[in-house]
Amino acid sequence: MAIHFIPNDPRAGRAAPPLRRQAKRPEPAEGHAGFSYQRPPPEGVAAPGTPQFLFWQVRDAALAALRAWEACAGPHTRWQGRRTRLPLRPDEGEDLNAFYDRATVSFFHQEVAPGRVVYAGASTDVVAHEVGHGLLDSVRADLWDITFLEVGAFHEAFGDCLGILTALEDRATRVALLAQAPTLRKRNFVESFAEELAWGIGRAIPGHNAAEPRHAHNRFHFQIPSSLPADGPPGALINEVHSFAMLFTGCFWDLIAGLYARATTPGPAALRTAARRAGKLLIAGARAAVVTPRFFLSVGRAMAQADLALHRGRHLDTLAAAFAGHGLVLGPVAAGGGRARGAALPAAAPGPLQPVPLTGLHPQLEGVVVLAPTVRAAGPAGARGAPPGSDEDTAAEVQAFVAGLLARRRIALAPPGARGAAVAPRHDHTTHEVRELRGQRRLVRKRFLCACHAGPGLFSAR
Repeated sequence: MAIHFIPNDPRAGRAAPPLRRQAKRPEPAEGHAGFSYQRPPPEGVAAPGTPQFLFWQVRDAALAALRAWEACAGPHTRWQGRRTRLPLRPDEGEDLNAFYDRATVSFFHQEVAPGRVVYAGASTDVVAHEVGHGLLDSVRADLWDITFLEVGAFHEAFGDCLGILTALEDRATRVALLAQAPTLRKRNFVESFAEELAWGIGRAIPGHNAAEPRHAHNRFHFQIPSSLPADGPPGALINEVHSFAMLFTGCFWDLIAGLYARATTPGPAALRTAARRAGKLLIAGARAAVVTPRFFLSVGRAMAQADLALHRGRHLDTLAAAFAGHGLVLGPVAAGGGRARGAALPAAAPGPLQPVPLTGLHPQLEGVVVLAPTVRAAGPAGARGAPPGSDEDTAAEVQAFVAGLLARRRIALAPPGARGAAVAPRHDHTTHEVRELRGQRRLVRKRFLCACHAGPGLFSAR
């Protein structure tokens, strides 16, 4: 029996493949990790906005994202924590939000105007993005609690990159994309992310930075994150993980475009080959990159090492040009110790951790620490104060990131004057909380989420 499916986003535009009937995707094969579901409705061609449609849309989008990962990385056998099934929640209630919190991948809905409801799970972009968090977490669990902005931004960028890979696994999407942007070097419906969610944010909070979809086709150039403004108009590059992620997705999009430009026979098949090749380098780089404050550059260099190991460096020029176009110079890459052709790079080993105190940032963070890796930062230089790589610079990066979390109310804190633990508001958009761990009060991550923050009562008006 067929289902209805939106292969991109409900507001992707006329150039994108529309809602279509298709057979449901099969569950992962024996030995592969997948998802678990609560009370699945029967199959059938359901109208968008109904629970039946939303369930099958979320399920098939999540399985499409998993398929895109496996096309680049091979069989996916375990989620973080060695689980074989990750609960998928198509609609957990009212909120303009979606998140991955290691326990679930959850989506929400919100009426942003009379009769205008945004369902986060109706967008394959959003579903693939959240599944991307889970997939990256399955191979780099150490990134979860790192409080460098570029590490958090890479997690967000990785979700968007998986969204691109998911879209480009679909032949109808590739055909439509090449009709709209034959060289990929212009704005289009694949490089634009979560258009309907951005529209909903714009209706709820006019002028919000996230009211413009994130774009992988962009001209942003690297700057030290703390040198950027804390806020800005829709689509501007700011000191916030979702926004700053566009720098890396820009590199990734340009890598796909560069690889596709080298195809001897352009067309949908060549575009899929370019996307998979870029995806393999991305995942290999993500596995092997050493954690530093300048994590984008660390991943880029690890991708270059992967190309040496897997392809004898055939794509180094294209990779270097993609990163240089966004102000990230990879520089010379060593041959990687003479690894055999086709050999995989080893996963990065977590470095030793040092406690960084958060005293002075907020009264409720007095005596609280985060654990940061004691590694040298990989250029570029340019941060004010201590040289990149020093202990002082690492502490400054951590404290700047935590200050940004506080400014956006992303840390679960008790209300002023309250005693005891923090109380979660109706719309809990916090990403971090303080826990007692091994005799220390530490700031740790709760989840990655899509919601933007605009203060109490964000969605009270209709």
